[in-house]
Parts: sequence; C-alpha cells; structure tokens
Amino acid sequence: MYKNLGVLSKGHFLEVDRTNLVAEYLGQTAPKTAKVVESALGGVLFIDEAYSLVPDGRGDMYGQEAINTLLKMMEDHREDLVVIVAGYKGEMSRFIESNPGLKSRFARSIHFEDYCPSELTEIFKVRCEQHGYLFSEKTLEAVCLLVNQFEHQIGELGNGRFVRNIFDRCIAIQCNRLAALAQPSKIDLKTFQPADVPTHEQLGQYLV
Repeated sequence: MYKNLGVLSKGHFLEVDRTNLVAEYLGQTAPKTAKVVESALGGVLFIDEAYSLVPDGRGDMYGQEAINTLLKMMEDHREDLVVIVAGYKGEMSRFIESNPGLKSRFARSIHFEDYCPSELTEIFKVRCEQHGYLFSEKTLEAVCLLVNQFEHQIGELGNGRFVRNIFDRCIAIQCNRLAALAQPSKIDLKTFQPADVPTHEQLGQYLV
C-alpha cells in the first residue's frame, strides 16, 4: 500500500525483535542494528516487543545503543522508511517515555482491544480447521466456557497465544485418551471431544 502511494520505494516488510538488533558485546550492537535498518530501507521495519530494548527498572547500554542507532537512521532515511514498534500497552508506554527521541518519532499509537471470549472461540475453531481437527458443538461450548473463566486475563495471556495454549493442551489430553483405545480409528485421531478440553486448573499450570 505504501509503495503504491509512493511513500516507499520497495514496500517490503521486515519483522524483528531485540535478538535481531542487540549484539553480545558492547560496540557491536550499533552495526548490527544498522544492518537490519539498511535491509528495511524502502519498506516497513516492524519491531515486535520493542519494550525489551528498555528493561523495566534497570539500565541497558545494549538496548540504548540499538535505540540511538535506530533513531539516527530513522531521521536520515525518513523519506523511504516506515518503522512500527509493537508490544503490550503498558510496557510500550514506558518504552516511548524512556527517550525524547522515541516520543517525537512515534507520536501516533493504535491500541488493539483484547479479543472477547466468542472471538477467541472462533480462533480456536479456525486453528482446528487449519490443522485438520474435527470438533462438535459441545466441544466448542466447552472451549467457550473455559475461555470465559479467563476473561479478565485475556490481555495478560496474549490473546491468540492463549488460544494456542488451549489447542496444544487439547492435543495432549486427546493423546492420553486415545492411548487407552485398542484400535483408534482415523476419525478418533483427528477429533476433539469435550473431554479433551482442559479444565481451568489443567490449563492454568501451563500458562506463562
């Protein structure tokens, strides 16, 4: 879209995080960050969990070196580079406030609301379809009931990542159930039963 509007010359998209920007030793971060930014010129540089460059409660010379390099190159190439930083709302506010340069260059923010339980249930449904799993309406009802029990923690649990955790636990529980069958059918192997949906307690111990 930006390329078609004439804003960018290439229009490609590059996603990175702290590990792509920060080097192991001080002094190596600037050239590493510069190389990443150079590869994004003409397109969009998307920095996920950007707040990790400014750890809460302690200084980080490595992260600051990356930020300083990024800000300088954003200014030098402002006519042909779009930079988007993303992360949890509270942590991103701390990140932006940590440096006047960040605050002036990232003046616009977009907050995406957490998914509601019905939307998360739909995501679970789509994930099942993508991986070839079958399910009944009762299974979806069990998933929706489970999601509702975590409704006030959805943001903390990562929205889509929360659904992935549910899906992974369903696979594990299903495997244990099928292990007791002498000759499970192909349909058995790819079908989630309501009993395969974890309980609040079973899921809670796996959530990070």
